[in-house]
Amino acid sequence: MRKFQDFLKDSLSTRPDDWRLGPDRYARKFRFTMHGSMEAVNMLTFATDDLAKVRAHMLELALPLHRQIAPSHHDHDDLTGEARENQVIGEVLAHIAEHHATRETYLADARKYLDEARAFVQQKHLLTLPAHVNLQVLPTPDFLRGVYTAGGFAPAPPLEPQLGASYWISTIPPEWSKEQAESKLREYNECMLRLVTLHEAIPGHYAQFAIANGLQPPSRRVLRFLYGSGSYIEGWAQYAEQAMLEEGFLNHSPELELTFAKQQLRVIANAILDVRLQMLNMADEDALDFLEKQAFQEHQEAVEKLQRAKATSAQLPTYYMGWNGWLKVRDEFKRAKGSAFSLAEFHDRALREGAVPVAALGGLLLRTPRQP
Repeated sequence: MRKFQDFLKDSLSTRPDDWRLGPDRYARKFRFTMHGSMEAVNMLTFATDDLAKVRAHMLELALPLHRQIAPSHHDHDDLTGEARENQVIGEVLAHIAEHHATRETYLADARKYLDEARAFVQQKHLLTLPAHVNLQVLPTPDFLRGVYTAGGFAPAPPLEPQLGASYWISTIPPEWSKEQAESKLREYNECMLRLVTLHEAIPGHYAQFAIANGLQPPSRRVLRFLYGSGSYIEGWAQYAEQAMLEEGFLNHSPELELTFAKQQLRVIANAILDVRLQMLNMADEDALDFLEKQAFQEHQEAVEKLQRAKATSAQLPTYYMGWNGWLKVRDEFKRAKGSAFSLAEFHDRALREGAVPVAALGGLLLRTPRQP
């Protein structure tokens, strides 16, 4: 620890002030983080294509809502291409963003949405939730707000699951201006805060880690906890949001469906952002412009996301890579099971494996059970 402290104080401070890993180091880190499932440059190509597809889908979702809230705008038929997408989608998202919490109610709303999500999962039996309830909803610790700009999750220790878990909500700092607070609350409006709750808590990370804490033997449980695959972990939470909407959460609310598509767009844009920043020297102003205009993020969210990307190289793409990986595994499992396919069985069995690389998950689920 002394050597590391000396390095931080003496050696690191004399080096050039450049947080970028560069093409070679980033490519290597990406390869290790994703367990060699894809190269960073290839992911950038796929994500760029997906960005255009999701934006087109968002326009389809937004047009019926736009006709309700702004019939005099005539679908902005005078515009074409990206300009029309930005105008129509942007106006609808701005309307949705008007419905949000206050500084004072933000945390309480997250607790309310958690109860709502738990009830729906139990009603639909999407997976087997743990019988015990050991999840608290708490403000994000100050020292983690640079990474958990919206919220986060701290699981129970694998050998002492009774100690409980925390769903962190990054509340509005008291020193923020009215404009900063409003920007944050608009981004995490009623629909988006619900999606964050699905992601971080139920059926997302809380359910994921609670089920994994039953993995036997304990040595395997600890191993998969310490060296868990980031794409498995974040991919599940993104996939879990989608599974809830597919099953009719909030009665297929069109506002929630569009917000979820924005969430999907965010995942794609964040993956693109990470590669462009670390490998292609993307400038800060270009990054903010990309996040706000291409991914419809509020300014404060874009500022915090840029800060996070600088601090956590190769982490943001785990959401995109993992989400696609989970969907692929589900399709493989469904084809193998045929008419016997059960969504709850798939979820339970996949989560009981712990955080293995997503590329290995399908083989584990479809392997022939060992004979006693």
